[in-house]
Amino acid sequence: MANKTYTVVKDGKIIKELKTLAAAKKLVDAEGGEVLCEGECVYQGALDTVQSPEQESVKPEPAKYTLLRKMNVRKTPSLKADRLKVLNAGAVVEVEEIKDDWLYLTDGSFILYEDGKNAKKN
Repeated sequence: MANKTYTVVKDGKIIKELKTLAAAKKLVDAEGGEVLCEGECVYQGALDTVQSPEQESVKPEPAKYTLLRKMNVRKTPSLKADRLKVLNAGAVVEVEEIKDDWLYLTDGSFILYEDGKNAKKN
């Protein structure tokens, strides 16, 4: 039986040919790409999750919520936190996320969400 050759390929170019799959996998894990054997992909390295500076600066659009009642806007997510202002029912706010039952607004302030009792998503 003939020995197999494992070819490490990255961006369509052959990087190296190796005699063992273990060695080929190690190289792919370090450099990226995939391992081919007899023309078929036998191992693919992890996708590159590093973002370019352009990707990092792109934030998802904030969600818009309409207040269902008059609400206090707080400095921190706590009922004991300083009240920054009061918004009337029907006011629309931009929300980055909901965490621990608080709406985290895009301006850095907070409104108690109460599991949808105080605001609804538009």
